Amino acid sequence: MSISRALQLGLVLLLTVVGALATWPRPAVDIRIPPGGVAEVHHRFGRVTAMPETIVVAAGGRPRIRITNSDTIAHRLGMFSAPASDRVEYTLPQPGTYTGACSAHPSSETLTFVVR
Repeated sequence: MSISRALQLGLVLLLTVVGALATWPRPAVDIRIPPGGVAEVHHRFGRVTAMPETIVVAAGGRPRIRITNSDTIAHRLGMFSAPASDRVEYTLPQPGTYTGACSAHPSSETLTFVVR
């Protein structure tokens, strides 16, 4: 195989990987609960913030909420349950406001998801 053919093949492979990563389905919200039970929101590109009392979710498509619970006890986040040492995903059915109790929130006992 010639060098130019190998470079073309490598470029096609690289573009395929980049395209797959760019379009791979991601959750609208990625919540992680480390040991100790204080939840964090993980954003794209590695940014991590404390979980706010209200999380706004864009209503495009079927918005998903991913919760990764690394704690040793189950937690409740709004209307979602997160079993101990497990990862779960929920799909929000339609635009609206969803509120419920929150056991992994540092400053409040409720969590609200607003889908618009």
